[in-house]
Amino acid sequence: MKLDFFDSNCQIGRSGVPLDGAPTNPEEVMERVKPMGISRALVYSALAKELHPCEGNSKLLQEIKGFPFIGCWVALPTSTGEIGAPRQFVEEMRKHGIGAVRLFPNLHSYCIQPWCIGPLFEVLEANNVPVFVEVAQTSFDHIAAALADFPKLRLILLRPAYRLDRYLYPLMERYENLCVDTSNYVASGGIEAVCSRFGSRRLIFGTDLPHFEPGAAVSSITYADISDAEKQAIAGGNLENLLAWLGDAGA
Repeated sequence: MKLDFFDSNCQIGRSGVPLDGAPTNPEEVMERVKPMGISRALVYSALAKELHPCEGNSKLLQEIKGFPFIGCWVALPTSTGEIGAPRQFVEEMRKHGIGAVRLFPNLHSYCIQPWCIGPLFEVLEANNVPVFVEVAQTSFDHIAAALADFPKLRLILLRPAYRLDRYLYPLMERYENLCVDTSNYVASGGIEAVCSRFGSRRLIFGTDLPHFEPGAAVSSITYADISDAEKQAIAGGNLENLLAWLGDAGA
């Protein structure tokens, strides 16, 4: 079965510390991923990550025009007024077809506990907006605190290492919308175990391009000992479902 991959974890733009040979613009990204069977991607801006979300988010809209990409905006807590009020931010996302939010708490000097980012999480949860955050950018205590207050938040943990199941599983048992990106989830039998225990919908395909090569991420799903239907769900179907909020009426 030929799988149609939809990458959930892809950066556009040049990092401040360039990676030798890494794709930076949309053309280069497509050249790198298309031979792997990756036809689409949810992309965020290196500028939004490394300079400021307001700079990178607006530039991203122009960069991805004409490409099979859906934008992912980098967000901040809204108390400082940098990204506007929570509802305004989500309305702008919907207006521009921006499918998800990405957070860099450690890099941008905040935390995802409710006292800090709760007003934004409240609106994101109400609108079913997917929220992506790297495990290394936060802590499991902060993740648990956020989900305790916002149990329906569609939170996707990026780059969990293969030895984190003792943290992940208790949270996945409690919070049905918590998902895991597959880019770095390379435990032997890990994909199969999550599918058996929680269902394939809890796994979201990602490459983490340009930091990882896409072929490894594709292989981990292609050769997993699961059904073809489960493989396609992970490869792209689950992300499509997460992005369906864009077609819903706003909360």
